[in-house]
Amino acid sequence: MTLEEIRKMVGYDPNAQQTVNQATRLWLASMYQDFPIALTLTLKQTIVEDTTQGTVRHSITKQDCERIAQQFQRKLNRAVFGKRAADRYGKSLRYIPIVEGERSRKALHLHFAIGNLPPHKKLNELETLVRQAKKHTRHLDEQHKVDLVDSGWIEYITKETHPRHSDNVLWTLVK
Repeated sequence: MTLEEIRKMVGYDPNAQQTVNQATRLWLASMYQDFPIALTLTLKQTIVEDTTQGTVRHSITKQDCERIAQQFQRKLNRAVFGKRAADRYGKSLRYIPIVEGERSRKALHLHFAIGNLPPHKKLNELETLVRQAKKHTRHLDEQHKVDLVDSGWIEYITKETHPRHSDNVLWTLVK
């Protein structure tokens, strides 16, 4: 069997444009060495807020996930670098946050690829730092998982990326 025959069988077209999800995966995979930490956070699926008109409950949305991820990132930066260094001098870990569950109709949760851990912090300390940041972040559920990134992490966290858009990547929070 020739290469040309194999390409016809699998539908390979060298002139075809990449889909957005292929481009996103390729871009993230090229940087996975810079993001050695994998983190999954579960979220409370109902948000309860007290307003002037009483208590309001609503199902969590992608916008809520983005707000929660931003707050968690701020708290984790404070836990890692200290409040002054994080707030005043802008010290920060690097993050690639992704929301999962929106397309698959599963419970919404967050995946992070994290990098830029300072040399004075050890990977085994990260579990404690994540717990500390979670204590000060509203709407996070109890469960979370911190792990080292393996070669399949980027593919796993981008599995819900649509061929025409990558809306589940929280681009405004990528650092």
